[in-house]
Amino acid sequence: MSLHPGQYSGSPQRAQHESALNGHDPQWAVSPTTPVDAGSQQIPVTPHQPPNSLPEQYGVPYAQGPYTFVPSHGYSLGPYASSSFSPPGASPILASAYTAQPLLDSNSSSGQPRLPLIPDGGSSTPNDASHEKATSKPFDWWWWWEIAAALLSITSMCLIIAILFNVRNRPLSSWPLAIQPNSAIAILTTAGKAAMMVIIASCISQLKWRHMQQKAHPLHHLQLFDDASRGPWGSLIMLTRFSLGSVLGWSLAIVTIAALGIEPSAQNILTFELQQVNLTNITAEMAVAPNYYSKAFAQAKGQIESATVITNDLPHFQAAILNGLSSQVLDPSFTCPPPAVNCTWPAFKSLGICASFQEVTEGASRNCSTPKGKWDFVKNCTYTNIPGWFVNRTSDEDDPMLGYQNDDAANGLAKQSQTLLSDFQVSDFGEWKWLIIRHDDHNWPDLKTPPSPRIFVANLSFCEKTYTGIERAAQNLNSPNTTALGETSSEPLTWTSSCELLGDACGRYTTKDSSTSYDVTRSLIYGIGSQIGAILDREGYAYLSGSSQAAGPPPASAMNVEYLLENTPDLDMLVKNFADTLTNLIRNNKTGDNLLATTVQGTAYGREQFVIVRWEWLILPVLETVLASGLLVICIVATRSSKNGLPQLKTSVIAYLTYPARGWTEEEMAVSGKQRSEKLEELSKGMNARFAADDRGWWRFWRA
Repeated sequence: MSLHPGQYSGSPQRAQHESALNGHDPQWAVSPTTPVDAGSQQIPVTPHQPPNSLPEQYGVPYAQGPYTFVPSHGYSLGPYASSSFSPPGASPILASAYTAQPLLDSNSSSGQPRLPLIPDGGSSTPNDASHEKATSKPFDWWWWWEIAAALLSITSMCLIIAILFNVRNRPLSSWPLAIQPNSAIAILTTAGKAAMMVIIASCISQLKWRHMQQKAHPLHHLQLFDDASRGPWGSLIMLTRFSLGSVLGWSLAIVTIAALGIEPSAQNILTFELQQVNLTNITAEMAVAPNYYSKAFAQAKGQIESATVITNDLPHFQAAILNGLSSQVLDPSFTCPPPAVNCTWPAFKSLGICASFQEVTEGASRNCSTPKGKWDFVKNCTYTNIPGWFVNRTSDEDDPMLGYQNDDAANGLAKQSQTLLSDFQVSDFGEWKWLIIRHDDHNWPDLKTPPSPRIFVANLSFCEKTYTGIERAAQNLNSPNTTALGETSSEPLTWTSSCELLGDACGRYTTKDSSTSYDVTRSLIYGIGSQIGAILDREGYAYLSGSSQAAGPPPASAMNVEYLLENTPDLDMLVKNFADTLTNLIRNNKTGDNLLATTVQGTAYGREQFVIVRWEWLILPVLETVLASGLLVICIVATRSSKNGLPQLKTSVIAYLTYPARGWTEEEMAVSGKQRSEKLEELSKGMNARFAADDRGWWRFWRA
């Protein structure tokens, strides 16, 4: 097409030129006048005074003839003269003719006419409201959104730290809010991470413009930066496919990938452990005996001190002793009520029974003889000089004696031989002795003379027991293991004087230094020996091995205590259990035998969930927050210091439309076939460009 004086050739819809305002292509408007032949593609134009020639850098030569072109938004382009003019990208003119009408610029001091091209059927005056809106200055958000996001992220992290300091090593029940602390931390973590990702997305997006400005790169790098700003996958792709051309970009990509661990880390910050807590509203009590007034052995009123009346409590007393001998020791009375799970007591002292036990076989003497008129296999053996066994014996008949019938099976005279002797005696006021003689082996090779038995002596007496470190579980306080009762020490007591206790005669027992004394009713002192003796005084018999009798003997008593004493493998433990049973009978009132038993106060403990803070799991969230905020500051400084004033575009998509690529032909930028993003991505890898502004300040992607 050619342009002659007074004529314009081209498409009114696509008329554009590189000299448009601020790099934008002006929309040209024309008004239809007298139709002409559409094939001529000519528009009559009113000539004006000739201008100077257009600079050659625009590549548009002009011929003689004055022309003035004014875009519809009111900016004059000045007089251009050319012999031919074809606007870039112009398309064939429509089938109608147009005339440019002169318009005087009222603001022009020279009065030079301006020739706007008015659209068909339109007005030469734009709408005032739309014009004002189009020309209004937008608000400059700068980096304020990102700074606010950084403050939100830092605030969330500070609140998390404050919560952790508030709940650490404290009961979960002390947390004042309805929402649980781990839920609060999860919410703050989510808010902080979301704000942090705003920072990262904006920084990575802005850095792509800086990256393309610093030097020429393939346009494909724009896609890499955009993908990295969207999340961890894009960041990983950027790290694997993009060399370390942008240290800031790499740093932000690494922070994005590391952010995947923020939620798992936050979930592991708090853990909960069941710990014991002091239940101040619950009182624990443990039985203790400051004195002893027996319920089973009462004093006969108006009679001598030793006169004892048996009460209805005696069967309970005897049953407790039998249970103790069979290892079911009566436990001291206590209270450790729910919700307590265990209780502890301070050190305390109580009246009790102490026992010593030893085997004295080696020190005893035995004298065996055949009674007159008996066969020589009949033997009576007397045991004398037994260490620890008292004695005021009036005759030899008071010495312990066992009878044996070592008959031969051929004689047909199978009889039982004595294999056990148990004797319980009162030795003094508040002291008792227990003698046990037993044969552990019934297989005697010599039918004439039995082997020597084993002899044991136990001494029992009132003593002061000190209990320390008692801690018992509420679910199972009964335990034969003495370590569960804490450490126990004892001190012997000595009878010092007579006394009166609740109107009855009593004996007073004191410690060696006379610092503590305990009163015990005299009826118990006299009566307990006979009642316990009724249980423990036993003789055991058995058919010896080799006799013609195969069956064992019938029980010697209803309780068959002799069988228990004869077959117990550990007599030492049996005696200890017996002494502990007597002690706990003294310490207990309701379940024991002491009317004056009281309690000592202890501490009850329950189980409660405590919050445990594992600080090591907070390192990643804190580090991510600090790095993101720090990289934001660096990004702001780096982009502001860029030469030629790098536009602040961030995630803008409009920028790609506003700042087109220059230096490629349409054929070079064309993608054949079905249009796909993959094809465009491959094309962009071969298009090296640099983002820069020309001498007019217009930003473009210039071909390198």
